[in-house]
Amino acid sequence: MDKDNDRHWRSARAPRVPVDPGLFLKRLRNALNEPALTFRSSVRPRRVVTYVRTLPDVDPKPMQALLRVEAARRGWEVRKWHELVDACGPQAPQACEQWLKARKLLHEGFADGVLVLDRSHISRNDPEYEVELRFVHERQCFTALVHPESAAA
Repeated sequence: MDKDNDRHWRSARAPRVPVDPGLFLKRLRNALNEPALTFRSSVRPRRVVTYVRTLPDVDPKPMQALLRVEAARRGWEVRKWHELVDACGPQAPQACEQWLKARKLLHEGFADGVLVLDRSHISRNDPEYEVELRFVHERQCFTALVHPESAAA
């Protein structure tokens, strides 16, 4: 009888505590980035694509400058043709021309990662954002945010 009860308590499912989506995505991004950020080349600094998505009437230059400063602080190289801006507003990432260009640069090995201000520049939609994180990871690249995902995201 005690063995039966013991087995029941060990294998019975406990109520699951829901994980905050922002925390889940932050942990996922950190886990996916770890392999790409662990390796450090002695030949060249990491090359990153800076990506900004804005509304059509918003000036992206202050955001680009902030990304350049952050990349320099981290010791990463940003080439002029790696600074991408989309003025497409809140759309799916696959509908934004410059995001597709960033994906292509990562896929073809011209960049080691992508740097954005926050996750909303990639996607506000959790499943779409996760798909993009996994795409970048599958190319042995990383996704870096100036402002990490928040618990209230």
